[in-house]
Amino acid sequence: MRDWLPEAPVLFYPSLARELGSDEALLLTIYHDYARHAGMHADDGSVECILPHSRWLQLADFWTEARLRTATESLAQQGCLQVSLNQGGSVRLRLLPRAAAAPVVVEPEEQQDVAPASVQQLPVYDAPPSRPVRRNTMMERKGPAPTFGGSIGWRRHKDELQAIFEQAEERNLQLQSMVLGWQPSDMFHAMLPRHAIPTEFATGCLDEFVLYWLDKDRKESNWDQKFLAWVKREWVKKQTRDAREQRYEQERQPVSGGSHENTRGDSREKRKRITAAIMDIKDTDW
Repeated sequence: MRDWLPEAPVLFYPSLARELGSDEALLLTIYHDYARHAGMHADDGSVECILPHSRWLQLADFWTEARLRTATESLAQQGCLQVSLNQGGSVRLRLLPRAAAAPVVVEPEEQQDVAPASVQQLPVYDAPPSRPVRRNTMMERKGPAPTFGGSIGWRRHKDELQAIFEQAEERNLQLQSMVLGWQPSDMFHAMLPRHAIPTEFATGCLDEFVLYWLDKDRKESNWDQKFLAWVKREWVKKQTRDAREQRYEQERQPVSGGSHENTRGDSREKRKRITAAIMDIKDTDW
């Protein structure tokens, strides 16, 4: 079953298919799943995201671009989202929440129960009262504010936030997950002699490195650099361990010349006994 199910499944809601259509229900689920991780949430409940053209096609790469456009336009006509194509080819999506409940309309019978407002008498003046001179505000002197976007406003260039989103999407496309059987490139093997690390030692660290990062489920743009740092750390540990074992073996070996020290000590003791025997005048054995 692993060969037939290579990636994560896409949810399909039959209720949405009956309401919007099969393609529209599947595409709306894909858009919502992408916007949950890469979109910007607004206060009104909508989520907006910007996708490069290549990334937009990859969301439903099992369809043609014409079918993807048709399903997207159908979702826009049914009020599920708003879509626009920028000059650089990127696609701006704004996923809309479901429409709020309809406002309550007051019936004529209910309006009749409302009591009429009391009429107040206005004061009578012989001459019209003087009105204070009103000064023009800064906005009135400048005139109406220009409109941005749309068909009659100024052309809106690509803003800085949109450029940041596109750069982030490009970086995400370059990220790669660790796979079983990964092998370092030739550039990695060319960098090993600079650090005085044998190729055999690096090959012995490969299986542990791959299994470790497979469990982490992490993506990197350059696994060679990650593996080189791993090998350098393991090489330092091996050198430290070898030096410790060598020092331990040297401490366990007997000190050279120890038998001479014992012989010298025995000779010294023998001389002491001979001297003591000579000095003992009562001892006539010698």
